[in-house]
Amino acid sequence: MKKVLLTLAAVLMAVPAFAIEVYNNGEDTSVEIYGTARGYVGYGHSTMDDSIDTSATDDFLYGLQGNSRIGTKFKIGNFAGQVELGANENTLTFGQSKVGVGLRQVWGSYTFGNAGTFVAGKTDTPTSMSGFSSDIMDTDGGLNGFGGNSTSNRRFQMAYRVMGLDIAIIENDMSANKGNVGGVYQSGIDANNRPIYSNIFADGGEYIPRLAIAYTYKGANLMAKIGATYSALNGRLQGPLTNPDTRWTTIHAFGIVAGVKPTFMDGKLWLAIQARYGMNEEFYGEAKTVYNGGAFGHTSVGTITSVDSEGTVYNTSRVNVGLELGYKVTEAFSAILGGGYQLTMNEVSGFKNINSYGAYVQIPYAVSKNFSLIPQISYFGTSQGDLSSNAVLFVMQARFTF
Repeated sequence: MKKVLLTLAAVLMAVPAFAIEVYNNGEDTSVEIYGTARGYVGYGHSTMDDSIDTSATDDFLYGLQGNSRIGTKFKIGNFAGQVELGANENTLTFGQSKVGVGLRQVWGSYTFGNAGTFVAGKTDTPTSMSGFSSDIMDTDGGLNGFGGNSTSNRRFQMAYRVMGLDIAIIENDMSANKGNVGGVYQSGIDANNRPIYSNIFADGGEYIPRLAIAYTYKGANLMAKIGATYSALNGRLQGPLTNPDTRWTTIHAFGIVAGVKPTFMDGKLWLAIQARYGMNEEFYGEAKTVYNGGAFGHTSVGTITSVDSEGTVYNTSRVNVGLELGYKVTEAFSAILGGGYQLTMNEVSGFKNINSYGAYVQIPYAVSKNFSLIPQISYFGTSQGDLSSNAVLFVMQARFTF
């Protein structure tokens, strides 16, 4: 058995480090396939504290990450495209729980020379922040909820890209309350003793497509990005004290994100800084408020935004900042230190702000050009008034890429 495992390891290490080119006519047509498998094993310890007592949990962690994937890229003249299957991905509906293999990327594009490129299909939104965080926890999370931003947010869209500028009209994805007929519950009262409701809309609401714009600069020693996105959700309120014929309201959601990543010492040393401010972004999934219960993924506290019986919206705002410092010690070893902080606020009178903070130390080791071992020690904390959650985790990721 040991001989079989050693032989398999040798074969994996011999696979080319980059995508496998399966066809190239030497002119303007090419096809390549690629993939990555990401497994993890580790240990997590967490505590939950309130004003009365403390509870603790310990967990042995292992599994295959949902962002393990295989795909193909092709180019025929000015046409290009990508089809990618993910281990745990919803092909169409973002609002449902992910249950198995689905299409992570499926898009086509046409390039008009120097005039830019038109893209249509499912791909990352302009305000995704790939390249600014090496955090391996929470799949594509990128420390989202603890000061960072997701490294990948995939939605169906139509986009135009030219000279680093990315403008997109994105599928309506403000789906947090869609289909929650009868699921309304009273979450509190306002200053005038009017009830406040969550799970707001009886019919899922009416939507506009989400709009997004971003500009990315990539130079020899600097990457920088700034972007913004906006959407709105309008619907008929549900609840025992509302008039279903007249009680309508609109929830606005937006986000502004920026990042800068200079490199030094011929690229061996880097510093990544990113920040975000937004309102009600949990509705389309690009920002969230979470805690970690000792697991590989973080747990959302749910939708905080609510509406009273008169249609007043109590918006949720978030502001965060994340940092990462890394140094490539040798061709095989790197050392990375990162962390961040997020403040979550809501307009309801008496709402206690939620503070979330995280930090990680990572020492990636490249066993070969296509196989890496990535150990990471992480700390995550979330607090609101007398309530707090703290977690310490050690996870080893094994990453095979071709």
